[in-house]
Amino acid sequence: MYYLLKKILHFFYTKNKYRKTVNFPFSANIGKGSSFEGMNKLYTKSHFTGKLGFGTYVGPRSDITGYIGKYCSIGPDVKIIEGTHPFTYPFTSTSPVFYSLKKQNGSTFTKVQVFNEKKEVNEHYVCKIGNDCWIGDRVLIIGGVTIEDGAVILAGSIVTSNVPSYAIVGGIPAKVIRYRFESEMIEFLLKFKWWSYSPIWLKKNLHLINDVEELKKVHDV
Repeated sequence: MYYLLKKILHFFYTKNKYRKTVNFPFSANIGKGSSFEGMNKLYTKSHFTGKLGFGTYVGPRSDITGYIGKYCSIGPDVKIIEGTHPFTYPFTSTSPVFYSLKKQNGSTFTKVQVFNEKKEVNEHYVCKIGNDCWIGDRVLIIGGVTIEDGAVILAGSIVTSNVPSYAIVGGIPAKVIRYRFESEMIEFLLKFKWWSYSPIWLKKNLHLINDVEELKKVHDV
């Protein structure tokens, strides 16, 4: 009963705090210190902690911690794996009882934190995802990874290393299959940065956003 009451109070608190920027149901959870740029949505049983760019949504049951850019589409059951264990030289054991103060099994043998258990892009974010990225269903992303602008991660992939701009990657571990556009077009898009334009401009120029060749003709830089 206490937990349910606490959950209800937290829900109404976050609803009021983020009412102008993000739409989310009772079953979604927002981590402390999170921020939303606007036109965001969290779906059922999703969890988000970090910064969510304008126009980005997080699908059902996804667990996301990190810096996410604008206009990203994150599908169902996507998870960013924050923690790691040492499994190579010089560590003899992978058990945190020898290197961690967190007492995962209820106790610890060490008096100092010997190993950093959280892989991070920097001191603020476990993962960084650029703008206009599409992350498919059931994707696992290892902490410390950066996914650059325009990338597509195919469903069921496990991302263990950085993903270049406009790459389409898939598999276990995820590898580059091809790129969304030719190199010249990718260079243009990375310079133009359409996602940095206002929603008013984007609405007015939908025909250009839906035809990359026309966009390049009109706005080549």
